[in-house]
Amino acid sequence: MGIWERRITSGDLRCRLHRELAQESGQTTVLILGMVSIVLMLAAVIIGASVVNVESRQLLSEADAAASAAALAAQPAPGAAQLTEQQIIAAAQAYLTEAEAHHRHPGLEVTGASISPAGETITVELRADAELPVLRWVLPATVEVTAESHARISVNR
Repeated sequence: MGIWERRITSGDLRCRLHRELAQESGQTTVLILGMVSIVLMLAAVIIGASVVNVESRQLLSEADAAASAAALAAQPAPGAAQLTEQQIIAAAQAYLTEAEAHHRHPGLEVTGASISPAGETITVELRADAELPVLRWVLPATVEVTAESHARISVNR
């Protein structure tokens, strides 16, 4: 055997192989933990978006019902002046209280109401908070959801 040749014994080979596998195993663990955290964050975002979508649809349904109830309950008497926004808000709030909508939607409130210049279309605007289920464990995560609906008043003569 010459100077430049080196004899590798089986013990040296096993030791070197063991060191390389231990180093790769540590890198694989970091890679797996990173991928799991990315998948969990993606799942949290998808669940949160779904919750906000469902809450907005439910709030729109409540706004439709509140606008219809306000149109039916707040119809002016024949020959009376046009409805006011306060009457529309009061009728919408009365419906929401009777339907117990405040239990289904945290922070539910009537944020606006209007009536068209001709006095035939009522608009009701609602606002509520959607709680994000996964993020709420880490921080108080809520998203404001709004809905607007219109109802027409029919006048029979």
